[in-house]
Amino acid sequence: MTTVAVTGASGFVGHHVLQALTQREFQIRALVRDSAQLEPQPNLVPVIGRLNQSSALKDLLEGADSVIHLAGATGGFNYSDFAQVNVSGTQSLVNCAQQNCPDIRFIHLSSLAAREPSLSDYGASKLAGEKCVRDSDLNWMIVRPPAVYGPHDKALAPLWRALARGWLIRTGPPDARFSLLHVRDLADALVKLVVPTNTASQQAFELHDGKANGYDWTDLQELAQSVRNQPVRVLPVPGLLLHSMGWFNLLLARSTGTRPPPLVPGKVRELVHHDWVCDNSALPGCDNWQPSHLLTTALHQLPGWRDF
Repeated sequence: MTTVAVTGASGFVGHHVLQALTQREFQIRALVRDSAQLEPQPNLVPVIGRLNQSSALKDLLEGADSVIHLAGATGGFNYSDFAQVNVSGTQSLVNCAQQNCPDIRFIHLSSLAAREPSLSDYGASKLAGEKCVRDSDLNWMIVRPPAVYGPHDKALAPLWRALARGWLIRTGPPDARFSLLHVRDLADALVKLVVPTNTASQQAFELHDGKANGYDWTDLQELAQSVRNQPVRVLPVPGLLLHSMGWFNLLLARSTGTRPPPLVPGKVRELVHHDWVCDNSALPGCDNWQPSHLLTTALHQLPGWRDF
């Protein structure tokens, strides 16, 4: 039976990846800080530790045929905060794999933000993490998803709740276009890469939900109106206000010593960027994957939409 090691198993994407692996009856070894973060499942072995602990990484990869590297930092004050996990943690996992299981299949979840590293420390750290993987001799695959959504995602929940109430909060320019991907489709693609249908390796690619050229704000407005059968009003948030909020949040977190909220200057620059459209023309090594969730059919499962 194929054994798959997973980092970031307790996160939003990790939860769905574990479900997909369990359904396919893989043996799973999951790196977590506390075993209580995982629900007991057949064929699941928690490995207690962190990415900066070489002994834990060695235990995680022991006997594994593939590793799905999901762990990543999404919040921080500066590049160094993101790099601790997204770069140094990735490099540690790569080093451990090269030293102990050089034939392992290394599946690395990056982000579309890596395509625009000048916009944010997060994007820059994700690109640097990709380089750690690319520079290795491992049998690697890098996946860059766009905005990932699903029923239990906290990041996009305010957008869906506002839409359900008849308000589209537009946080980007009117001409912006963006791709989306349902978390279950992302999990399915990652798991199918574990046992590829051909020998493709050492390639990076983007994923989206199958909607060519992505979405724009009007698409979201019209979709919400069709589901609600009521008007949806657009509430544009000026870029200057967004930037001011981002700096205020960052300075407040620094002064109080609390964790920075999601909306910081780098995230604002990502939000106001005009092009986050993916190219889904090729998925090397995973010819049998097709997205099965479009926002048209998935919207009613999202926060705030249960009554529609």
